[in-house]
Amino acid sequence: MGRWTTFVLPRLAALCWVVLCGSAMAQAAAGNSEPLKEIQVAPEAFVRGAPVPAWADLLPVPPADPALPVAALVVRLADSHLRVGEPQSYLVNRAEQALEASALSAIGQPQLSFNPQHQRLLLHSVQLLRGGETIDHTADVQVRFLQRETALEQGIYSGVITASLLLEGVRVGDTLHLVYSVVGDNPIFGGRFADAASWQQNAPTGLRRVTLSGPADRPVQWRWIGGNGPPPDDPVRTVTDGEQRLRFEQRNLAAAIYEPFMPAHATPARWLQFSEYPQWADVVDWARALFPADAPLPPELTPVIERLRALPSAGEQVSQALQWVQGEIRYWSVALGESSHRPALPALVLQRRYGDCKDKTLLLVQMLRALGLQAEPALVSLATRTGPEAWMPSPLAFDHVVVRVKVDGQTLLVDPTRIGQAGAPDRMGQHLEGAAVLPVAQGSTALERVASPLRDQIFVSELTERFRLTAFDADASLEVEALWTGLQAEGLRAALPTLDADKRRQWALGGYERRYPGVQLQGDVEVRDDVAANRIVTIGRFSVPQLARDVPEAWVMRYFPSNFQGSFALPEQVSGRRQALILPSWPMTLRYTLEVEWPPQVAAVTDPSVQRVDSPHFRAEVQRSFRGNRLRTSVLLQPLAPELPAADLPRLLEDLERFNRAVGSVAGVAKAELKRDGVLGIGRTSLQDQMRKRLQTTVERSTKVIDADRLSGEDLAGVLCTRAETHADLGEPAAGLDDALQAVKIAPGFGPALACRGNLYFALGDFAKAAADFTAALALDADGADLLSRRGRSRFFEGQFAAAANDFAKAAQMQQDTGGRLFVQLWHTLALLRAQQALPQPLADLAAEAPDGDWPRPALALLAGLRDPAQVLTTLEAQMQGDERELALAEAWYYIGQHHAAQGRVVQAREAFEKARAQGITMYVEHVAAGHELKRLGQ
Repeated sequence: MGRWTTFVLPRLAALCWVVLCGSAMAQAAAGNSEPLKEIQVAPEAFVRGAPVPAWADLLPVPPADPALPVAALVVRLADSHLRVGEPQSYLVNRAEQALEASALSAIGQPQLSFNPQHQRLLLHSVQLLRGGETIDHTADVQVRFLQRETALEQGIYSGVITASLLLEGVRVGDTLHLVYSVVGDNPIFGGRFADAASWQQNAPTGLRRVTLSGPADRPVQWRWIGGNGPPPDDPVRTVTDGEQRLRFEQRNLAAAIYEPFMPAHATPARWLQFSEYPQWADVVDWARALFPADAPLPPELTPVIERLRALPSAGEQVSQALQWVQGEIRYWSVALGESSHRPALPALVLQRRYGDCKDKTLLLVQMLRALGLQAEPALVSLATRTGPEAWMPSPLAFDHVVVRVKVDGQTLLVDPTRIGQAGAPDRMGQHLEGAAVLPVAQGSTALERVASPLRDQIFVSELTERFRLTAFDADASLEVEALWTGLQAEGLRAALPTLDADKRRQWALGGYERRYPGVQLQGDVEVRDDVAANRIVTIGRFSVPQLARDVPEAWVMRYFPSNFQGSFALPEQVSGRRQALILPSWPMTLRYTLEVEWPPQVAAVTDPSVQRVDSPHFRAEVQRSFRGNRLRTSVLLQPLAPELPAADLPRLLEDLERFNRAVGSVAGVAKAELKRDGVLGIGRTSLQDQMRKRLQTTVERSTKVIDADRLSGEDLAGVLCTRAETHADLGEPAAGLDDALQAVKIAPGFGPALACRGNLYFALGDFAKAAADFTAALALDADGADLLSRRGRSRFFEGQFAAAANDFAKAAQMQQDTGGRLFVQLWHTLALLRAQQALPQPLADLAAEAPDGDWPRPALALLAGLRDPAQVLTTLEAQMQGDERELALAEAWYYIGQHHAAQGRVVQAREAFEKARAQGITMYVEHVAAGHELKRLGQ
């Protein structure tokens, strides 16, 4: 609608009118103006110089108000009149003043929109006010009627006409005073009143007034919507001779401020809504009359329905019926008169082979009902998504309609205007997730939020980058595996066939050419499409020159979780923001994994660690491990809501900064972690030697810090604990116990110090004291999963197997890291076996899920009786090599020993525990635990 009608929302809205408006707006933003075609209108559709109706009480134009903010354009008067009755009308009495040359076109070329199918445009007065002079242009202003079908290319024809007024001789300082009426209403509403008027304007406003008048026996509800600050005062109500008048008024309104990245439903400009619909049930009744339940299907559809009926499940019936309507009926909307909201009957739609959202919805609903399924239309707002929740009940709250269907107990929304959806309906992309919808069904009385039953599966993006370097100065290989689900999968499925080989190559390279100059795609991208699950996996393989850079004391490489890009839309200005901020990636779950196989001389021993960012707005964690020459970093990001309040923006920025620091952008290898090859093999450094050297370096550095005597309190306790636990990792816990005792003495209420002492007690075999310290630390520390696991192991070696199993079960539930959770579940299984209890079904199912999968899944399968020790070792041999295999063997032999011990095979258990110890990975809990088991076996 044009400038002059933005402050009153006439009933021009049609269902489906914005189905594809995104592309139209993108074209406009790119500078592609929509073509205008001059047309003729019927003589009665436009009247020049019409008298002002008697029901309107116009305000005179007030003097220019010097208190208004300085602006190129100011609104001296915005006086709107809305009439309830026959015919329904609205009148605009408006005065705008151009104070700079940039605003001359605004007052020199006003544009008025109306629909001649059911409305008349009455031009009462057009005047220019210049100083004390009034120049009347009512009789001579040029009026051209233009057909502006802004969405014609998208298959939408609404019949809206633009009356373009062209004034001559407009100057800076002039005020345009325009008075006009639009009379009439779309008969589809049956004379029931629903309308809205914007209160704030896009420019400072001296005086704003809205008057609603009509019969006193027709009560009309009103509500303020949006805006900032307190709303205006309640209206003045008068009743005279059976006529009711509500008058709202306010002076000196600031211009509405539109901020970047607002949610779709945000309304910076306050609106005033009116409605004669007391409840949403009244809107449902209105809509049900438009979608007749007895609308017959044409005989031509009988073979289609019979074919669908023969399908084995309701899900397949819904999927195939939806595909038929999406594929066989093209999208085209002729929204003239009642066709703006009343759908064409299925027989006519099938004859035309085209229809818009309401036509296709009625057709699909009737097809599904013919199959015995419960289906009905559902009204939605594509423009505002959750906007209807702020509205009073009104048909004008919606611009689109889809199908709501029950399938196997699940309520699903499917959109017949989309293209190319397939597979199970609960796995199809859902572009209305989180939207407020109104089911058009008997008994429906309220809006519902769209929540996909498989949200955690259809809104997932995963990217894995696997780098491999045979030498630091050699080219690296890169394998990029991406998982696409839901809407992303459907978009990719539609786009890939349209790309030629060169464009596919450009798509595959994406941002890699900028990140890694000289990168080359090897072959074509592999595409694995699981249509039934609506999942696509793409795999691209590249060569990357000079990946690793030599910096002092390290080799480093850069990485970037590109699937996280755009997850947060951050405005440049933070302070003073008023509107909520959209979180664009909601409800996606985003995962990024970096795997780097460094050259063979790298020897690192870093157990998996998890770093979480505690934020009320998103869930995030970074998991890292470095075993041998294999580095792995896994990042999870999951926004928790579609938007956040403006007041929370500073906290969001702080949390994102912490998250960015946790993720990092550089992976590296310290040169101290490189094994020496020696000469002819003499002097070669082993993994164990490297590990021991680094631990001894840590002890030395901690000692220097402690001896400097500059720390106190928890800081000193932390360094003492580092030295104590490093001694334990070296296999000499007795040397570290005094440090742990001193740490607790210095900071008795410090959870990490208590946990540290518990670790030393555990390493020394004093399990009761260890369990007591972990219990005390649990009361002080938020990292419950790790402490519960440690207490569980202490209780396990105390012989309290049932209590230990309970700790491990709780820890597994709390553990977010999948790899870390598997090790906790291994110990849970051990405790249950020793307690002679059966595995709970979820744990048994997990063990059977992938018995030959990535380590340590084979160990879990072993303890569950699904694999034998030889099979575990064979699987491990196939999966790993070099130092990584040595590290895994230290764990494998321990669990093999536990497997034998549970079977009563003492000799075999002792041999396996001895082999676990012989690996020499002293920092692993399995190494320590194997020593405790050997003591229990009398060795």
